[in-house]
Amino acid sequence: MSTDDVRRAFRLSRDVRPSRYELRFALDLDAWTSEGEARIDVRLARPARTITLHAVELEIDRAAAGAVGAVGASVRYDELAQTATLSFDRELEAGEHVLALGWRGPISERLRGLYRSTRPGERYATTQFEMNDARRAFPCFDEPEFKATFALELVHAAGLAAIANAPVASTEPVADGRVRTRFAETARISTYLVAFMVGPFEATAPATTATGWPVRVWAPPGLAEKGLYARDAHARALEWLEAYTGIPYPYAKVDAIGLPDFEAGAMENPGAITYRTTYLAADPSTATISTLKVVFSVAAHELTHMWWGDLVTMRWWNDLWLNESFASFVGEKCTDALNPEWGYLRDFVAQSERAFGLDALATTHPISTEAATAEEAAERFDSISYIKGQAVLRMIENYIGAEAFRKGVQIYLARHREGNATADDFWRAVDEASGRAVTAIANSWIHEKGFPLVTCAVREEPGALAVTFRQERFFADPELAAGDQRWTIPLVIAVGTAHDTREVRALLDGGETTVRLDGAEWYFPNGGGAGFYRYLLDDASVQRLARGMRHLSAIERLTLANDQWALTMARKAGVRAYLRFADALRGETDRYVLGAIAGALGWIWANALDETVRPRFERLVERVFRPRLDALGWDLRAAESSDDREDRTTTLGMLGRIARAADVRAEARRRIDAHLGGAAVLAPDALAAIVGVAASDGDAALWERYDARRRAQEATDAQDEARFRYALCEFGDAVLAERTARLIFSDDIRAQDRGLMLQRLLAAPETRATGWAVLRDRWDAFVPGMEPGIKQNLMAALALLTSVELSREAIALLREKTTPDMREMASQTIERLLLASATAEKVRGELAEALDAIGA
Repeated sequence: MSTDDVRRAFRLSRDVRPSRYELRFALDLDAWTSEGEARIDVRLARPARTITLHAVELEIDRAAAGAVGAVGASVRYDELAQTATLSFDRELEAGEHVLALGWRGPISERLRGLYRSTRPGERYATTQFEMNDARRAFPCFDEPEFKATFALELVHAAGLAAIANAPVASTEPVADGRVRTRFAETARISTYLVAFMVGPFEATAPATTATGWPVRVWAPPGLAEKGLYARDAHARALEWLEAYTGIPYPYAKVDAIGLPDFEAGAMENPGAITYRTTYLAADPSTATISTLKVVFSVAAHELTHMWWGDLVTMRWWNDLWLNESFASFVGEKCTDALNPEWGYLRDFVAQSERAFGLDALATTHPISTEAATAEEAAERFDSISYIKGQAVLRMIENYIGAEAFRKGVQIYLARHREGNATADDFWRAVDEASGRAVTAIANSWIHEKGFPLVTCAVREEPGALAVTFRQERFFADPELAAGDQRWTIPLVIAVGTAHDTREVRALLDGGETTVRLDGAEWYFPNGGGAGFYRYLLDDASVQRLARGMRHLSAIERLTLANDQWALTMARKAGVRAYLRFADALRGETDRYVLGAIAGALGWIWANALDETVRPRFERLVERVFRPRLDALGWDLRAAESSDDREDRTTTLGMLGRIARAADVRAEARRRIDAHLGGAAVLAPDALAAIVGVAASDGDAALWERYDARRRAQEATDAQDEARFRYALCEFGDAVLAERTARLIFSDDIRAQDRGLMLQRLLAAPETRATGWAVLRDRWDAFVPGMEPGIKQNLMAALALLTSVELSREAIALLREKTTPDMREMASQTIERLLLASATAEKVRGELAEALDAIGA
């Protein structure tokens, strides 16, 4: 490591441990400044003349130890290590001491530490400390292992609400029209979980859980009234999680706070969970089903963290995946259990495709990786840490049984509550609960990067089928050799007999194993869709599976659709086979299976379609999706299922945007004109598709109406504002596309939204080149200063530049401009671009013959 790398990787001494902080902040939202004082109780394991703690962008002007002024100290800063070293006038004895500190610092423009947020006429100060940004707000021991209690006091302008982890203990006026808000002392938490905010927030009335906990949603003025669904989602999820964990909620309240500016989607600060406003301000009468799902799912995820992450905290950031994977997995279990009408496990499987896509790259990383610094770990906030991790947990639970898994969770939480633990501690608890060597299974998935392709070959035996399963690593790049990498794969095989279907479990812990399936007429190698592996069936297996296709669950059909497309993208199968598969699903009614088909056909449209075959490809899309629109109609029907509502969104988008059906496009424009003119109010799920279809060939006048709508709705309807903001990216006209691209980099668009808008702009073939040109010209001015999460969204957008010319330009720019904090993301994006460009060329060359083969 270089000298700079060593300093970045600096870790604090374990000889000094804090136990309690008293913090006072005087916040000036006019000048955007903060003045602070702290008293930190620490214990020294041995005598010391110096104490080093974290501080960055702070000016510490008072430092002492013991009684007030008893032992003075000078301060020396290390900017790269982000530390301040206190050198005392004399040596401090081993034992208990109190550090007294005073400092001044900014309320930052960046979305980290103690930062500012605004709306017209409104100012907010708020915090975001994960992963290592508490040190930007106050001097502290800013590593997860240094848990302590926090007693907080805020001095701020009167008339503003003050919110923090703990309930308000008292409020009193002070000089100059300000007030002092004191909060109750917190339980023991890590510094990255400390949170406070001040601003003109409004709150819902509280809901109280069956176990007595108060739950509220806070939001900017005009939006709190739309937070009742989110409030009740938090209350319901909290009750379920108390029962699941067997531990009462560990904190004193649940406040969910919507912030105008926020880098992440949400943050699990105990008692004061912060969110983007769109994740809270969602009225069921105007929000889509997909939005309500996200609201509930994110709330359940963050509340799961109250136990997993907050009550029991990782020792260091290399186990970040455990926090996020578990919160994702159990949060989704909670969402599914409390909303059975959604069939939410299908969402779970659909999400896994993002992890499969990243993990098929040579530049992927294991779920658990070493992180010398928090900055290194920040690059791990990706679909491997969240989604692959949750998929592996589901696969293991599916293998050992839900009750054994839950018992392991309860052992782990009870054993380490209010402390720190590692992934190994968790697996030992699951071993104990299940009586199985789960650790041996888990470690091959946690510490190995990538995932297996399981090839399946069947032969008949008297009264049975014998299936030989072989494994090798799956690469998106067909040029890469699979090598000898091996996983311990818990296979769950769905077996169909003459009388019933059942599941057979087996371990594939070497290169090959053969399983005898007594009485089997057909089999499916990923029963329940819970395995994190792809599979490739021989011809005999495919023929037998055709007999049992109607017996497969929707989840199993979904994994089948996803695997077929993955094999096509990896150039292990031709596009003809996939189009035949898609065409055969014309009678499919499950929204998720149709959604998978829509995603694949949409990729072909965006990346591999030339004008010579466009009419025939549009006919194929028409014949796959028109029957569904005929069955659903345009208008919401009484007692319509949530699947039908979401299906209408997908179907209208495919017919209007991809198939370019003239009647759908004309009706979309008629309906959006009536909606914007006030003559009709469109149901939210249909509106979600109609705004995009109408925009695709919309004119400047419609662009202006969309832009006016999103501006008007910012203060009153976060969902509608987002809907029309994103729809600006759907205008296909080159002049309007450039106008949208320039808007993205203006002050009219919040920094948090830029990457997501660019993803939409660069996704469509009509707007891709225009959006790229504007992004390229503004790279130096905007990209280096973006927060990590926003950069991840930007990289996802760049990966869409699949044409030979644009991908070459993007790769050259990334190689020239990549900074250390985005090195891994840039490498992955370059690999994605090279692979997608090659696949697009191959599919383009095969498409005419493939369409001929299915009569399109």
